[in-house]
Amino acid sequence: MRLPASLPSCLASLALLGAVLAPPRASARPLPSGHESPLSARARGIPAALSLLPNQNVEFPATPVVQEPREAAPDAEKTPPPEKTERTSPHLTADAPVTPGAWVTYGSLALVPLGGVYGASRLGDERLWVTAAETAAGSLVGSLPGSLLFLQSAEAGGRWAELDVAAFGAGLVLTPPVAALGTWGLGELAFNGSQDRGRAFLGALGGAAVGTLLGVAAHGLLEEVVDNRGALGWFRKYIALGFIGSGATVGYQWAGGGPRVRSR
Repeated sequence: MRLPASLPSCLASLALLGAVLAPPRASARPLPSGHESPLSARARGIPAALSLLPNQNVEFPATPVVQEPREAAPDAEKTPPPEKTERTSPHLTADAPVTPGAWVTYGSLALVPLGGVYGASRLGDERLWVTAAETAAGSLVGSLPGSLLFLQSAEAGGRWAELDVAAFGAGLVLTPPVAALGTWGLGELAFNGSQDRGRAFLGALGGAAVGTLLGVAAHGLLEEVVDNRGALGWFRKYIALGFIGSGATVGYQWAGGGPRVRSR
């Protein structure tokens, strides 16, 4: 049987294609023993590309890296550390003068406790000097824990420390009952007393609590008006304590129903 004429040419083409695609034997041979691994060559300071070349017995010493010394700053450029300054609030001045407007504000707020003394005498039909004495007693006794309300110093810089906050809270809690006890005790023991002692003490306690809050607010307002914590500090405290004592007296006279019948 005769093969087709195109079959021998096809076999020859396939043989030629296989010879072209076959890999050369030289590429499969391992690298000679003289070659060095890239990692060891890099450790010696030799580039990784040069380590693949045949070993020619040429040493490439590693180049040491030397850090340049830092230049010392000249004495002229050295600035001394800043001096410690006294911490003060940015909106307060050490010796700010008391302006006429500040005097007017102080005088207006000082009249409020005096008005409370007069109003307490009208509520319970009590003598004016008696209500004044009760107000003074409440303010004096209440000043013992009330001094804790004014411990913030000018050096605080507008930020209170933990002890200052704790002292302020203790004064805010202890001042009303102590001031109420002073007003109530003087009215019940030294004078004719009230018609209802229990309600009179509760009224003095509530009035002292309101007076404490108003006194703290008035003290802070006067402090900002003068713009100086040192000037007239004693006047601000007396005004705040006057709020506390007058509040206790007003509550005492209002809730107690006035004095008992005076014996002749």
